[in-house]
Amino acid sequence: MAQGKDRCDAQSWDVDAVVIGAGIGGLSAAAVLARSGMRVAVFEEQPRPGGYLSAFSRKGFTFDSSVQWLNNCRPGGYVHRVLGYVGDDFPKSIRASRVRRYRGGTFDYVLTDNPDLLRDQLVRDFPEDAEGILRFFSDCRKLGPHFDILNRRMRGHDTMSLPEKSIFGLKMLAWVLPVWKYLNLSAEDGLRRYFRHEGIKRVFCSEESFMSILMPIAWAYSGDFQYAPAGGVQRYVDWLMEKITAFGSRVELGSPVQSVLVERAKAAGVTLRDGRVCRAPYVVAACDLLTLYERMLPESAVPASLVGALRTADLYYSTFTVYLGLDCPAEELGIHEELTCITRDGIPREAHSSGDPSTSCLIVRAPSALDASLAPEGKSTLTIHCAMWLEHRDRWMTGEGMARGEAYRKLKSECAEMLVKRVEEALGIDLFGHIEVQEAATPVTFWRYTGNWAGSIMGQSPTRRNIKAGLAQGRTPVGNLFIGGHWAEYGGGVPIAMKAGVNAALNILRDCSNEHFRDLAAALERQEAE
Repeated sequence: MAQGKDRCDAQSWDVDAVVIGAGIGGLSAAAVLARSGMRVAVFEEQPRPGGYLSAFSRKGFTFDSSVQWLNNCRPGGYVHRVLGYVGDDFPKSIRASRVRRYRGGTFDYVLTDNPDLLRDQLVRDFPEDAEGILRFFSDCRKLGPHFDILNRRMRGHDTMSLPEKSIFGLKMLAWVLPVWKYLNLSAEDGLRRYFRHEGIKRVFCSEESFMSILMPIAWAYSGDFQYAPAGGVQRYVDWLMEKITAFGSRVELGSPVQSVLVERAKAAGVTLRDGRVCRAPYVVAACDLLTLYERMLPESAVPASLVGALRTADLYYSTFTVYLGLDCPAEELGIHEELTCITRDGIPREAHSSGDPSTSCLIVRAPSALDASLAPEGKSTLTIHCAMWLEHRDRWMTGEGMARGEAYRKLKSECAEMLVKRVEEALGIDLFGHIEVQEAATPVTFWRYTGNWAGSIMGQSPTRRNIKAGLAQGRTPVGNLFIGGHWAEYGGGVPIAMKAGVNAALNILRDCSNEHFRDLAAALERQEAE
């Protein structure tokens, strides 16, 4: 990787494509383009690559910044195919056997890669709902393979010829028909179709849509829950960085882009904040979209209506995360590899996603339970995630310009203490007595380190208003300027960010008639046996 004194010292130089941002979307775009023989320059503002996939260490403990679980990383999955296209020595994910633990005041259930075990336990506990439970799990079993079909339909519509678009549209119509009945169901309406007993509905009390209840179980049936490779998700980032440089391209860290050059309504490269100019006929913006439109482009390049819609868009939540290094194995405290979803009984469903740290659902995980290399011998790592918003308590009690002073630090400490106490009470353990290392990150932290508007983990959400405004697009109003991160797609996670980056690369390869275009398109659509 190129950083500091190793960066290009020329005041102006030419490459085939520039990528803004070294998150998983930007690195995927750069790696695919470099593997196809193009000279690529990646510029990342932060001193570390990875964005939400970056890692950090404290006193021998290693923490992933935000990833909880992965999918599409198994053989045949989209991520697996993209990484395999770049090189066959990529880090392999670990298949999850214990997937999710549902822990409330009156229940404690574990979903494994054999969901029938959970099904049978629920039948024993709620015999009056046995018929509905069997039907519910049967429908989940059918959904898993059905959603696997999407793994081969991640190619962008705008990378296709007209006949390909027509065939793709028909295939997607055939795909959506069997799941249409679930798509717009609220959690309450969906649960009523299967269950009468309030106790079993309470197990799924934290979800707002019925699809978000179905999908974890569907993915568990199809074996599509994975955890990071040994060493954490930073291994993906490091490997992609190595491949980009091995293919003759470069990544510069700590090199913020000041502006995108626009000539004759097309992107023509970038100007860096230090005054250097890197010219290129194509630019992939794998960065915050509002920053791109408001700060990097000429004011006339983007319609004011689009910028306004983006500024007021409905966003996915951010997160408050507590990172703990414990002086004992987490397993001794009863915490294993699975995600533990902690909820509260007796509160409205919407309170579980309100952003209130006293009521919002908590996701707890011990990554070192699966990967002992993340902690010193005999010790462990633990992370507590709580979906929260930038606007919490007057933007986390920050001052003008979001300056972080004593009030911010106090609120951050209070929230961390509250979440640790909630985990202690819910699991009946002494957690405070085992803490050696503690760090916390607020939505302000995530905004600072990723640049993502308001610290949102996945950009704009698929609300009717956002869809009507046409916010999720892979192309921009500027020719040859493509979006290569979460803002190009609805939904989130590694597969979606990677999809955006790879489709941006596909558009470039198609436009310049690169011989590798068909190879990549075929690799993304190829079905592979697990």
